[in-house]
Amino acid sequence: MEKLTDDANPWLTAVRLEERGELAKAILLYLEDAKTCLNDSTVVRAALGATCAADCLIRFGLAGKGRRLYHVSGMLYWDNADARLGASVRESLWSLQEAHQSFLLAGEEENAKHVRQLFTSLARRANPFIGERDTFRLPTKADLASELANSKDDAQDDAAEPAEIAKAIEEFMLARERQRERDGATKRAVPLSPDLEMETLDAQGFVGQLG
Repeated sequence: MEKLTDDANPWLTAVRLEERGELAKAILLYLEDAKTCLNDSTVVRAALGATCAADCLIRFGLAGKGRRLYHVSGMLYWDNADARLGASVRESLWSLQEAHQSFLLAGEEENAKHVRQLFTSLARRANPFIGERDTFRLPTKADLASELANSKDDAQDDAAEPAEIAKAIEEFMLARERQRERDGATKRAVPLSPDLEMETLDAQGFVGQLG
């Protein structure tokens, strides 16, 4: 488990700044931490930082920029779901949950729908008796009503974007592109059908986990 309690940790410092309402400073630190994690290929921690920065951007009045980071967060969680399937079906399901929520907040219905179909297919393979009340349940729009109201599709950036924040976002995006090239995270713009995509995942590792 990674440390999140070290005073020198930018993520923890950002949390404290966010709690005090110092959103601009929190955004910069969340993005700094996320960029470092991308450079280390720690994608889940990077996705967490991107999501936290997006939350702050929405509150700061930069809804468009927030949705952009929700999109990246969703892609990172989706990549992790693919990468971890051979080792942990549970982590893959959790990652798809997080990806689905990020895509809903980004206003990306098609990505959310595709991830939902993948989640359902994988969950039923792992447990054919899984139901709507299972621990692994995807969030719905109703669950995210307040968040979606703030990040709705037609929301514009109501605040002037400070130069430091603009620079931090672009540096984070560049780090994401480098990480994609380095790790081979090349999610298709037009994805395969969920059934075909499942066939391309690590079936041998998946079957091994199920015994």
